[in-house]
Amino acid sequence: MSTATRVHLVAGGFPPGQHAGHDMDFARLRILEALQKDPQVHTTVTGDFTDCDKWLGDCQLLITYVAGPFADDHQASVIREWLNGGGRWLALHGSSGGKAVRTGRDDGARKWVKTEHHEVLGGFFLTHPPIREMNVTVENATHPLTKGLPNTFKVQDEPYLVEVMHDDTQVLLSTKDIDVPRAVAEIYGDDHSLLEDGESHALGFVREIGKGSVAYIALGHTHSPTTNMQVSVHESVSKDRVPPLDFRGVWETDVYNQILSNAIGWGTGG
Repeated sequence: MSTATRVHLVAGGFPPGQHAGHDMDFARLRILEALQKDPQVHTTVTGDFTDCDKWLGDCQLLITYVAGPFADDHQASVIREWLNGGGRWLALHGSSGGKAVRTGRDDGARKWVKTEHHEVLGGFFLTHPPIREMNVTVENATHPLTKGLPNTFKVQDEPYLVEVMHDDTQVLLSTKDIDVPRAVAEIYGDDHSLLEDGESHALGFVREIGKGSVAYIALGHTHSPTTNMQVSVHESVSKDRVPPLDFRGVWETDVYNQILSNAIGWGTGG
């Protein structure tokens, strides 16, 4: 009898059971469908990081697609220990977020709080401007996560501003097509998401931790009419800047399907 490959998927919003502006059902189903293509994979699913030590025990790959949930200090230490032992973590889209606090500004802006979760992940979400079309550059075409991708490709997605926190990180995907809100520098002191060239922002990276590894892909927003919280979109998506009721973005592209397939192979040894 062959041994199953264990994968654990965390997919959910905050407060528990809420969508937090994302079509969690759609994303969860698409990730599970991608995992099911390998008959050796057995997947467990939760909505947040509660009891992650129970689920990660014999797990090879952790996949997270969340909007709000993040690992508290204890849970982050469990994940770090698991990564050190050889586990791999694929963190998608809102996995770089977490808890936000009000700044007291007249515009109601909030500031995200950096925690141990971000230290382990290696990325920290600052904000995102409206959904727009972006040109994405593959910075490292030799990594298993970028196998088969074109050197550049276009997507429609939320342009995430994410600080890459560690020098030993390999940036895999980047874009220059982000109009950074002035409030970012005012709230955080600077735009810490800028890469060394002073123009690009990371949309994907990978970092080794002990015997394991963590990869983050910022792409992946999706919403439905009942989960949409977008106020407007960039004119590259809609001339009148009215958000589409259904938005699937990269989920309907060959390139994102390739990224998911690559990432599952990378994480499970397939």
